[in-house]
This record gives sequence, structure tokens and C-alpha cells, in this order.
Amino acid sequence: MVSILSFDSRSLTSLLDEKNSELFDPTYPLFYRNKIQKGPYQQDKYFYRNAVDIAVKFDQARAIERIIYYIIRYQNNVMSSFLFKKNLNAIIQRGIPVTELLDSDVFRMDFDFDEWPSTHTDDSKYIRPYNGSIFDLR
Repeated sequence: MVSILSFDSRSLTSLLDEKNSELFDPTYPLFYRNKIQKGPYQQDKYFYRNAVDIAVKFDQARAIERIIYYIIRYQNNVMSSFLFKKNLNAIIQRGIPVTELLDSDVFRMDFDFDEWPSTHTDDSKYIRPYNGSIFDLR
């Protein structure tokens, strides 16, 4: 439903309003990619589209802002980054603020790797001269 209504800012803003927040559940995402067949004679060819792509195509700045707000609040994980794979440049060019999006977990992922020089506890391993690779475990 959200993908269908994303071409209209008023409908999408009403749907994603905070008064409906008790219905929003991070377990069930509203925004995802839709697999669409290219044509009736191209049975094995598909393309993918999502609500953000449609809102950008129809220049719906308010709808894009509401979608970004929803994604930051309810779909805040790296799996949602694919929604902005093709259209982040167009969103920035339209002057839509993306600072919170870039600071969210959508585009930032913390990982814990014990052999990473700044996180492991043995200081002698990462305080040494550069010999071609700091990841060489010899």
C-alpha cells in the first residue's frame, strides 16, 4: 500500500502520521523492494522498485521526508540501506535533509573484530612498524 501511495505526499503523510504510531512495528517493515516483471513477453526479466524511488520520480519532497523519518525510527538497520541505493544523490540534490539518515544505523554498522588494531587488548600487536599489512597474522 505504501508503494502505491508514495506518489502522493498528502496520502503518505497521513498514513505515516504519528497518530498511527501504535500500528507501526519494526518487526514488519513498510518499505521494501518490489520485484516487477519488465513486460508480458519478457517472462524472465525483472526490475526492482521501492516507495522511495517512486516518491523521487514524482518529486514528492514531503513524502520523501516522511519516509526517511519512518525508516530512521522504525526500520533503523543496515538492511534498509538498499532503499537508497539508486536515489540518494537525487534526494540530496532536492535539498532534503539526510543528516539523520546518514547518522542512523541504516548507513552505519558497528562491528567487533578482535584482531582490529584499535579494539584488541594486546597493545604490542598494533604498535609496530608497517610491514605491508597490519592484518598479517604471522
